Amino acid sequence: NIRNTVINAIKNISGKLSENNIPDARLNAELFLCHVLNCDRVGLYLNFDKPLNKDETELLKNFLERRISHEPLQYIIGTTSFFGYDIKVNKNVLIPRPETELLAERIIDDIKDSNKKKVFIFEIGTGSACIPIAIAKSLQKEEISFEMFSIDISEAAIKTATENLELNGLSPVDIRLVVKDVFQIDKLKKDFDYIVSNPPYISEKDYNLLDEDVLLSEPKIALTDSGDGLNFYKRIFKIASDDGFTGRLFLETGFGQTEDLRKILIEYKFSDYVFHKDYNGIDRILEVRK
Repeated sequence: NIRNTVINAIKNISGKLSENNIPDARLNAELFLCHVLNCDRVGLYLNFDKPLNKDETELLKNFLERRISHEPLQYIIGTTSFFGYDIKVNKNVLIPRPETELLAERIIDDIKDSNKKKVFIFEIGTGSACIPIAIAKSLQKEEISFEMFSIDISEAAIKTATENLELNGLSPVDIRLVVKDVFQIDKLKKDFDYIVSNPPYISEKDYNLLDEDVLLSEPKIALTDSGDGLNFYKRIFKIASDDGFTGRLFLETGFGQTEDLRKILIEYKFSDYVFHKDYNGIDRILEVRK
């Protein structure tokens, strides 16, 4: 039974999480309490002796059981932060990773450097819509106008993405969200300035080696193409190689894919490209210029 003051609950929950080999036990415990009490971590530290009521205690018990069974913290509390914005997440969408912020950052910087007054962006596999939201909010601050068009094969993902637009004060006119399979697209109907994507790039083989948290909870179709991890890139390069597209591509890529991607780039006659590294020195963002 979780003894009911804030500090006791933190100790109790982090102890149980540690016993079950859940990483970052103390941080998880504190974030659960922040969520239940609707405060930040500073607020928590100022209220260590605050008693918890029955509802709060029950909710914490439920959170603890779910976390022990390897459900990710972000799904349990229902939100995460991306680029400083609140993003709703659930089992229909991937939990945004810190590396993906680099993708958003690269494209935002490129748009600023281009001095364009208006940009057209096409995104493939939006998931929670974290990438277009980060881009849109940044462009609004810079007073650069934009039209964004984001697709996802999953209707449930598009529903979550729509909720995230609302949560961040954006309208369906700012970012048009459409249920669509990229493999049904041969070429784009208009000339976009940018194609951006964080596609499912994990191979089937590597997918089976992922952490239990990921395997049990996150949507498989957002992580792997159930093949060699390169199918989406081939399709994206095919679309981008059409003469109607004259813009740039920014794509997230996976560990150890650089050589394979170089071969595919050559195959589709792209020669102007660069790989940008992530925090761990891994090639993570592929920038291609037409």
